[in-house]
Amino acid sequence: MNAYNRNSASRARQCGISVLGLITVLILIGFVGLMVMRLVPVYMESFEVGGIVNGLAEDSSLHGATHAQLRQALNRRFSVNNIQSVDRDDISFERERDGTRVVVEYEARVPLVGNLDGIASFRKEALVPQ
Repeated sequence: MNAYNRNSASRARQCGISVLGLITVLILIGFVGLMVMRLVPVYMESFEVGGIVNGLAEDSSLHGATHAQLRQALNRRFSVNNIQSVDRDDISFERERDGTRVVVEYEARVPLVGNLDGIASFRKEALVPQ
């Protein structure tokens, strides 16, 4: 057997991916897919909370509103949009010269795998004019 035949035979055996390599790639793709499926809803809810908080500042009927009125408007909007990660204690109000700053600071916890949880912290704020 000459050198050319040996090299072409070894190249033929080295084509493609091994079964172990394929299984490893599939496991990695599955893990990343699982993380995406678990975390995307948390971030979508965060964008919705940000839109609700910014909507308070744009709502002219709430300009100059009291803390109780702002809290009631927030709770109503959270209820309509099915926001479940924000509790009453996560909402705070800060008086400023130009109005009231509404701050929603919360954590969302999602189960990832087994007893491992993922925690995402968010802070959304907006200034409601007087």
